[in-house]
Amino acid sequence: MLEMLFAFAIFLMIASFLPVSINFLFQDWKMEARTQRLEWHVFINQLKKEIRLADAAEISPVSIVLTIDGKSVIYEKYGSNLRRRVDMKGHEVVLQKLDRITFSSINGGVEINVSDSFDQEHSACLYYLMNMEDIDVP
Repeated sequence: MLEMLFAFAIFLMIASFLPVSINFLFQDWKMEARTQRLEWHVFINQLKKEIRLADAAEISPVSIVLTIDGKSVIYEKYGSNLRRRVDMKGHEVVLQKLDRITFSSINGGVEINVSDSFDQEHSACLYYLMNMEDIDVP
């Protein structure tokens, strides 16, 4: 009888950890969504730096072409990823698991709207640096 109570106590201890472990296993998508947000912030900071260094920019709804020191830097959607290419060479993935991305020209910069596979919407407005020599200050 004592052995049966001891075995039942061990069974109850194991069974009490089961809901916690199942909950932990199904929370993986939340971690991926957080990683996606972090990836978005890293991408925006990188693009902000490149836009400020750019000599010229061509913006279309599906891509951005920046000219930096004579080199052409292209950001374009490739499958469910956003990739960066320099002089039409290479394949650097800068954002993953995208459903939709659009680029639009705004006064003095570019607006980026992204929808990812976690149903998160991100948007940012990035502005070019003005050439201070061209500004007429009294």
